[in-house]
Amino acid sequence: MSLQTQRTSGTPPPRAVRPAERARRRRRAPGIGAGFGVGEALRALSGLAWAVLLLAALPIAGRIGSGPHHGGSDAARDAGASGSAAAAASVVVTPAWIAGWLLMVVAMMWPLLVPLAERISAGSFPRWRVGLPLVAVAVSTALWLSFGLVAGAFAQLAAIPAGSLWWQLAALAVAALARWSAWRARLLTKCAKTPPVAPGGRRGIRTAARAGAIEWRRCAILCGPLMLSMVPGHSVVVLAALSLSVWWEARHPRAWRDPVPLALIAVAAIGAVGQALLGQAILVEAVPGAVVGG
Repeated sequence: MSLQTQRTSGTPPPRAVRPAERARRRRRAPGIGAGFGVGEALRALSGLAWAVLLLAALPIAGRIGSGPHHGGSDAARDAGASGSAAAAASVVVTPAWIAGWLLMVVAMMWPLLVPLAERISAGSFPRWRVGLPLVAVAVSTALWLSFGLVAGAFAQLAAIPAGSLWWQLAALAVAALARWSAWRARLLTKCAKTPPVAPGGRRGIRTAARAGAIEWRRCAILCGPLMLSMVPGHSVVVLAALSLSVWWEARHPRAWRDPVPLALIAVAAIGAVGQALLGQAILVEAVPGAVVGG
């Protein structure tokens, strides 16, 4: 009798079960495929961006190895009536340049955002499992666009030649030397940690945007010099080598103990030199006696 009294006088069973049931539902939800939609979409769009970049690099699309955002290189080729005119062509931030930069960000950086998007999606309410990751990805992408616009505007004001070899090699050298920084190594270990993100609502949007900004800040510090090397222009070989470098480091965050990213940066430098020599050979063949500046 006393046992019956304790049951009826306590909290009603339905109310006591609801929090546990809600927790079980949230734990079961990731197994349904949390992050599957967003994560797979990011990978697919990144692959599509790579396909566009590869098609743009084919000889049928223009000069071999020229990217879609190299408006300056195209201007140099079209203005090739004289060697001095070709050498004078510099980086110009045009709508085509901006579109090409965004394409490069999607191809190179979106795969790095997949773990963040999946972690945010796994901790979100069902109707927010797509929206909140997209907020984080959009914020990070917008910040990379701002980064590119600032760097491109500086290159344009400084009259940096389109496809400047010295700019690329200097940025790659900074990236290689930065690998021995202990501070950078400590930051690399934090990339797998996601800031707290609310599961939905306005607070979820704010915290997801903050998570995207924090992820961009980490990537900008770790990959900023590599991205800067591609402001005046790059070949697909350079982009592929640098992308493999950052992807490898994201999966194997061993900082200076891992020689693979450094070797890939060296491959990118060799690709930049090869692209510059190839560009000079094409220009000299098209305009005999042309003098090409670096």
